[in-house]
Amino acid sequence: MTLYNVFYKGDSNGNPYSYQATTDNFERWLEEYNSRRYCEGNEKESADNFEVEEIGLYLYDKENV
Repeated sequence: MTLYNVFYKGDSNGNPYSYQATTDNFERWLEEYNSRRYCEGNEKESADNFEVEEIGLYLYDKENV
């Protein structure tokens, strides 16, 4: 499984670069993120507003997973 960290790039309104989520499907995450924003009366965000980085995940204690 490939996982990605999602970071908001920040904007001219003073919102800083910030971690948003870790996901295995950025497109699906963005759809849900924008759905929540829409329900709150906010504009949708473009994928261009985010930086997505592939991460490595190493799980050793399988009993607690």
